[in-house]
Amino acid sequence: MKRPIKVSALMHKLLIEKGMDGFSVIEIRDAFLSLIEEEIDPIEARKKVYRQILHFEKKQWLVSEGSGRDKRYFQSEKFKLQSQLNGTNKESDIEQKNTASDYSVLVMERNEYAGELEVTLNEIDECRSIISRFPDLEKELAPFQKELKDRSTSLLGKLNVLTHVIKVLSKGRSSC
Repeated sequence: MKRPIKVSALMHKLLIEKGMDGFSVIEIRDAFLSLIEEEIDPIEARKKVYRQILHFEKKQWLVSEGSGRDKRYFQSEKFKLQSQLNGTNKESDIEQKNTASDYSVLVMERNEYAGELEVTLNEIDECRSIISRFPDLEKELAPFQKELKDRSTSLLGKLNVLTHVIKVLSKGRSSC
């Protein structure tokens, strides 16, 4: 049996309860703003909704047609079938996942930085390997190697901060 899809409270309300299909980013942003009680900057709301759309596209739950401002998103058959079969997210689930879904982007960012850091460290190792085999290339590769070291330092800083924030958030949730 297939595992049920986990849908954030935001997307559950917009795609399943409101039945949005064939929407633009601006249309779903406006629908999101009408659902919430608090004042949120429209630009920040658009970013939040767009992150969810990208996530859904990656999982092939949404498909897009068009480009630029004319781009429209449609629920895929995979998403429709799965949400009908599982009765995706009950109201009680939505309330519990609300805060977790708000911070899930931090985990995704941390994982992205970790991957970028791993690639950068491998590039540094490869530079060292080439320089050890061909010492005459050291002058040409030195600026690139410094750039890679600076990039790895920056990525490590971001990774450390996100890891700390995620730890703090998980401690806060477990103590409740």
